[in-house]
Amino acid sequence: MDREFTISLTGVDSHKVVIPRGQGSFSIGTKGISKGKYDVWVEKDSVIDRDAFNCLYTGYGQGNKEKYPYGDWPRWFYYFGNDTGFIEWSYKRRIEEFQWVPHMDMTVDFTRADIYRLFIDTEDSKIRILSGEKTALLVLSGTLENFEIMECDKIPRLAFYPRCSEKGGSYQLPVYNALAQATCVDINTSPTETAFDCTSLLQFQNLRALALKGNMTKLSALAGLEKLEDIALRYVPDLHDMPKLETWDSLRSFIGYNIEETAGKALRTELNKLKKEREMDFTSVSELRKKIWFAAEYGIPFSGWEEKNAKKATRAYKKCFNQIKKSTTEDEVHEAITEFIQKINQLEGIETTEREDAGTAVRQLMENAPLEISDEKWMLWFDEVRDF
Repeated sequence: MDREFTISLTGVDSHKVVIPRGQGSFSIGTKGISKGKYDVWVEKDSVIDRDAFNCLYTGYGQGNKEKYPYGDWPRWFYYFGNDTGFIEWSYKRRIEEFQWVPHMDMTVDFTRADIYRLFIDTEDSKIRILSGEKTALLVLSGTLENFEIMECDKIPRLAFYPRCSEKGGSYQLPVYNALAQATCVDINTSPTETAFDCTSLLQFQNLRALALKGNMTKLSALAGLEKLEDIALRYVPDLHDMPKLETWDSLRSFIGYNIEETAGKALRTELNKLKKEREMDFTSVSELRKKIWFAAEYGIPFSGWEEKNAKKATRAYKKCFNQIKKSTTEDEVHEAITEFIQKINQLEGIETTEREDAGTAVRQLMENAPLEISDEKWMLWFDEVRDF
């Protein structure tokens, strides 16, 4: 049964809320700015009274109120807006996870905040951060160049999700001097988009644990991270310059999952040899993939669509992809992309965001075409046929 209640977020009884049974999160969007679905919406300049959550409990918290004088539900928050009152509120009420997207330049002081996992995303806004010792995981995503870490009392586990719109080339992580002593870093990118340049990880010379997901380049630079003990590679389509695992004297754990097949087999052989020479903890190399899998199967942009439309769009995409890969003339490519767009036209209820997904699919097909065809011509073909 859904949970229905009235909450005084921006004034007395300002919001009526319906929360699906079992949902442990609460999301707040800003009208006219936020994209997507949220549990409640607030105005651009709204000040949010976080104490409105003090009387909300999980089933466990309801029976143990003495432990949670300021409530224990929701367990994690999603907030798209500029009100920073949640920071001071966390001084008295620990927040398990807070995902935040501000939309203006600001300096934020988390030195006293009790937020266990803190996610911050920015695109155009410049965010200066003072990080506190109670944050165990700090995740920065979006335009990473717009983050400045001014102070960090105790460096948490770090995760970076760069947003890079450039085609080709590679992407380098900005230099964060305040985080230089980091021991654990995760890099998350798409296997089908701009490659992450691993030389930019050399700023973290104390790294013990490194997890890489997505398209990587200059993996040979990882040999310069001599203290590595744990390495995880996931959805990496090209590992041709990955150092030998014996490079790291302290390596005790290695995961390779959905990685390129040839290199994956070599890594598996290296692991078997290492296990005979030293004591290893968890190791696994699984789901090895041919390079074409990453383009044909991973990252097809229809996962968020209504299920029936998603299946039809995905089938059309895969057929078009295979036709284009076999094409020897521009006319054959044109015919394949036209058929694909016509099938998308036939789907019912294409929303604005889904139009964008269809455009993304065309760009992915373009990037995997064996023939040199201008970007302008691809977009012309797209615009000529689509009726959404």
